[in-house]
Amino acid sequence: MKFFTTSLTSGTFLVAAAQGASLLSIQPQDSSSCTILGGIPFNGLQPSAITLSNNNALTLTSASPNSPLDGITITHIGGTIDILVGY
Repeated sequence: MKFFTTSLTSGTFLVAAAQGASLLSIQPQDSSSCTILGGIPFNGLQPSAITLSNNNALTLTSASPNSPLDGITITHIGGTIDILVGY
C-alpha cells in the first residue's frame, strides 16, 4: 500500500473512487475541526455532514482495493486537519 499525507488548513478535500483510496484517516489537531460528508444515499436517506474536532480521529477502510472509498468530502472549519490516504 502507498500513502499520501497532507494537512488541510482551508477549503475541501474530496475522495472519489477513481483515485483508488482504500484507507482514509482524518484527525483534526487541537482546537481544530472539520465536517465529513458521505455523498451517497443509504436506504433512501440523504447524507448529512458530521463534525470531527480536537484530536478525535476517524479511519475509514474499503472492503477491498477493487471497491475503493467514494463520495467523501472533508470540509475545513478551523485549525489544521491531518489526512492520510492509503491506496
